[in-house]
Amino acid sequence: MEEMKGGGKVLEKDGCYGIDFENVSFRYKEDGNDALRSVSFRLAPGTINAFVGPSGAGKTTAVQLLGRYWDLNSGTIKIGGTAISELKTENLMDLSAFVFQDIFLLEDTLLENIRMGSGASEEKVREAAKAAQIDEFIMSLPKAYQTRIGAEGVRLSGGQQQRISIARAILKDAPIVIFDEATSYADIENEHKIQIALQNLLKGKTTIMIAHRLYTIRNADKIIVFQDGSVTEQGTHEELVKKDGVYSRMWDACTKSAFGKEEI
Repeated sequence: MEEMKGGGKVLEKDGCYGIDFENVSFRYKEDGNDALRSVSFRLAPGTINAFVGPSGAGKTTAVQLLGRYWDLNSGTIKIGGTAISELKTENLMDLSAFVFQDIFLLEDTLLENIRMGSGASEEKVREAAKAAQIDEFIMSLPKAYQTRIGAEGVRLSGGQQQRISIARAILKDAPIVIFDEATSYADIENEHKIQIALQNLLKGKTTIMIAHRLYTIRNADKIIVFQDGSVTEQGTHEELVKKDGVYSRMWDACTKSAFGKEEI
């Protein structure tokens, strides 16, 4: 459902939306080089999609443009058939949840680090933390959710920080979820817990994964391959392996590395 409010369009947060990139080009002012060139693809509503490619290929730029960190030089990005430039800024923020490797933590309580000013009740925060597999750890602390973190509080491991970030996204309950490789800093135990958390987070959402480890995304509904600012291939894992192109070569390198976990 779409409606006009205060000069901008508003999409309902409880919807399920596809994402379209139509001939999107973008360059950073600092270097004047094209970061993306005529990029086009469609992500169907409620699907899991992976962006793969070498470092600097344009994966992160694409998702940041979706969140309007910058505006396009040309082309259109649409959510649910509506150009993001036509959506109210606060509505676009409500529609998407970002979970990145570099996790921002407040020097505050664990409760506030998950709640992030949303006004959610402690009960709702705990529900999200349980789904993110972090509640048990928090409840083991002397002050539980009132425990402070940071320089003068408890220090969290990389895996624990990632699960806090996932709990935030679960609590937000946005229809679009975008995240960088969620298990990259985790040990084996935490990696298993994070994978369980992701199953809870991604149900019924349109998802974009920026993938660094190919073994984590082989079951994605669609894989978009970036190279030098362009999309060179797109399809399922099986389709791309058969093409004997960029993705196939990446997969070969991945399977030859230890445990199939070579980072890209």
